[in-house]
Amino acid sequence: MFQILYPKSVVQLVILVAFVALVSAAGESTLAATKVLDDAAIAELIANAPDAKQYPQASAYILADQTIVTVNPDSSAVTDYFAVVKLFQDRARGTFADRKQLYNADAESVVVVKAVTHLPDGTVMPVEEKAMHDLTPMFLSNASIYSNIMQKVVSFPGVAPGVVLDLHLRKFTSKPEEADEFFVWGTQLFRGPEPYGFKELSITLPENFNLRYKYQNDGVDYTTSTADGKVTHTWTNEWVPQIIPEPFMPPLDFIAPRLIYTNADTWDQVGKWVGEKFYSHVKTDGEVKKKAEQLTKGAKTRAESINKLSLYVIKEIRGVGENTLPLGIAGYEPNDANEVLENKYGDWRDKSVLLVSLLRSAGIEAFPHFVMRSAAPLAEEYPSMKQFDAVYVYIPEYMGAPLWVDPFADESEFGYCPNAQGATGLLVREDGSELLEVAKPSYADSQSDCRFELRLLSDGDVNGTIACQLTGYFDNVTRNMLQKSTPKEREQFFQRAANSLGEGTTSEDFQLSDLANLLDTARIAQDFIAPEMGIVQGDMMIFRLPEVPFGVASAPVNPAQEMRQFPMKLSTQLSLQKHGVVHLPTDFKAVYVAEPVKLETAYGTWECSYQVSEDSTSVRYTSTMNITDDYIDTDEYSEFKASFDEFTKPRHTLILLERKKTQ
Repeated sequence: MFQILYPKSVVQLVILVAFVALVSAAGESTLAATKVLDDAAIAELIANAPDAKQYPQASAYILADQTIVTVNPDSSAVTDYFAVVKLFQDRARGTFADRKQLYNADAESVVVVKAVTHLPDGTVMPVEEKAMHDLTPMFLSNASIYSNIMQKVVSFPGVAPGVVLDLHLRKFTSKPEEADEFFVWGTQLFRGPEPYGFKELSITLPENFNLRYKYQNDGVDYTTSTADGKVTHTWTNEWVPQIIPEPFMPPLDFIAPRLIYTNADTWDQVGKWVGEKFYSHVKTDGEVKKKAEQLTKGAKTRAESINKLSLYVIKEIRGVGENTLPLGIAGYEPNDANEVLENKYGDWRDKSVLLVSLLRSAGIEAFPHFVMRSAAPLAEEYPSMKQFDAVYVYIPEYMGAPLWVDPFADESEFGYCPNAQGATGLLVREDGSELLEVAKPSYADSQSDCRFELRLLSDGDVNGTIACQLTGYFDNVTRNMLQKSTPKEREQFFQRAANSLGEGTTSEDFQLSDLANLLDTARIAQDFIAPEMGIVQGDMMIFRLPEVPFGVASAPVNPAQEMRQFPMKLSTQLSLQKHGVVHLPTDFKAVYVAEPVKLETAYGTWECSYQVSEDSTSVRYTSTMNITDDYIDTDEYSEFKASFDEFTKPRHTLILLERKKTQ
């Protein structure tokens, strides 16, 4: 998205004055585009629109998606958004029926130039005035400090498969204060989950702006023109196929044509600009210092102080807009740390400025680190804050290593960041900045370690216990699913786990660690009774070792496809370990156990082995899967799949028993 940075203190009155002054500029902006979407052009688009049969997997077809920006000599701007969308499926209603446009009312206003629904019979239904609103977004309804963030909502009538929605919004952005440095920067994806007929971004600037750009992944056309002391940059893409989702597909940032543009010259320039905004609101006295002293009272070590201060911000300061309020929409200047402390809520900027303040009040170095949670490749030669969507807090020394704190990570064991692993971000200090990579956990940091004890009876029934200790990724998944669950929901979870072991299996008891304690590793255990897990056939019994019944402890990967269109992206590197003992019935002995397996590839190691006790009363087994590469390219996928499939074949879980002969 295009973004112009403006100061936090610009008032609404400026916008009202600017609105009148910029209307003529808005007209100019439409002339800069390669296509003028007037009524005649839109009628032609609709007449030639494809039908649903041509795109059976799409919910809609985007006939045109056009953004036209004009930046004026005083750095005010007008942005026109055009969207013409034909709906194919009922499910498209949720995506397209209501158009929502966030804006910062301190410096921006949004007006509806056109909003109509074209019915299949040619009837045009305008959106009624009462269906167009400027509202406070629901996610900010209890966060009055962000009352400047508004949302223009346009609700289309007659929404059904076959109609075409036609929208033109215009956003006015007032000029920045003279003292504030001015940047034009942004990112834009040119392919998505629905097919496009035409997509365009056009930016017109005074000639003195040195706008530079780069795109990652091919598929964007570029043209430029100069006229009347202005330069127009235009990026387009036509006849764009939809990205049909695949399991374990990378984020769109990795695979869609992605434009990055900026007029900033260096990261030092950007770091200095954002650092001045951030550090002017760091407070280490007054109520912030009192709170830091209160929280760290009794802490015996520096690490313990870091734990207490960080967990206070993570758990007690309500998070606002983690995924719904884009970083930068309200600027990059946080509120004062003491104000955040008093309000007890904050967005990325505010939670991080409070945590940095608390840590520094306790004598602990800490800095904001701007990162992209998807870990999309950073275009290092094109400095732009729009390459980041989150603010972590970086602590240079924590128990012998650096520590990154995600201030929203209230469902992860402390110290583990589910997102931005390996991402290069902008670390901002008072005296400078640097590009720094977030540490990427190894497979040993995300471990599912499950222990079985199974007592096999003569009739094939099993009394069993399984206990798992879960770290990293697996800990995060467990807390996400069960931390806020009700007792009834937990009971249902464990009964489903028992059912997965076989028909008629019952859950006898279960245990779950205190998932609200982020300093304690997640642990989960269950006792169960499974009928006929062993199949008795005369004097023989066939027994197969069961899989881990908990989805939260199982491998988050299943390479079921023979071929892939896109790479396979796992959440992280990981390790799954299963250890167990099967106590055999006294009247049976083991006559066969599966052969040992050991596979080593560039993507990981797979290994399992079995050992029968000398008196043939038990079988011990161990199984380890270490996945050391979390990004499998399409040309590597077949080898990865072959290794995974070989290791998970049923024959590797087989134990054969024979009834002992009586004397």
